[in-house]
Amino acid sequence: MLKGTDNVVTEQEDSASRHGEMTSWDINDIKLPQDIRQTDWFQEWPDSYVKHIYSSEDKNAQRHHSSWAMRNTNNHNSRILKKSCLGVVVCGNDCSTLDGRKIYLRPAICDKARQKQQRKCCPNCNGPLRLLSCRGHGGYPVTNFWRHEGQFIFFQSKGAHDHPRPETKLEAEARRSIQKAQTSFSPSSPRLKRGQETE
Repeated sequence: MLKGTDNVVTEQEDSASRHGEMTSWDINDIKLPQDIRQTDWFQEWPDSYVKHIYSSEDKNAQRHHSSWAMRNTNNHNSRILKKSCLGVVVCGNDCSTLDGRKIYLRPAICDKARQKQQRKCCPNCNGPLRLLSCRGHGGYPVTNFWRHEGQFIFFQSKGAHDHPRPETKLEAEARRSIQKAQTSFSPSSPRLKRGQETE
């Protein structure tokens, strides 16, 4: 019975030392660990100061996917991709939809498009939209780092998001297509009027 307990303790120590190896690296290290026995499940909403090691076969990791609104940032190291969080666009009236949800829109990646986006009206109440910038990394945006090394993709996040989650890319696309459909079929739509005149 004592022998079994020793085995459990040894397994726990092995697991702890493997976990230490997994998290003791930094994205800027000259050499990153390559004797990884197990890779992480992909995280869609990484938050806080976290590190993950993904398989180089993971499609989401290959695309540097994140459901946070991130944009590429200048980085002096060409081997490391650096992305910064843009925050979230909210309704200035703090309105809620019929089912009680708040408006958390995905900010546009391009500066010009983001400024234009803030001049638009809330899709729910027609109130003003405003950008809540991310300041979760010592007053600066949360930063994500990606680095491809051998069979692995290393990910490191610095900072904790200090704002609500924006809608995902898929949700944003679905919302825009619904809005387009509603606009094209509204009675005041020029396309529909032309069709009625020809009839």
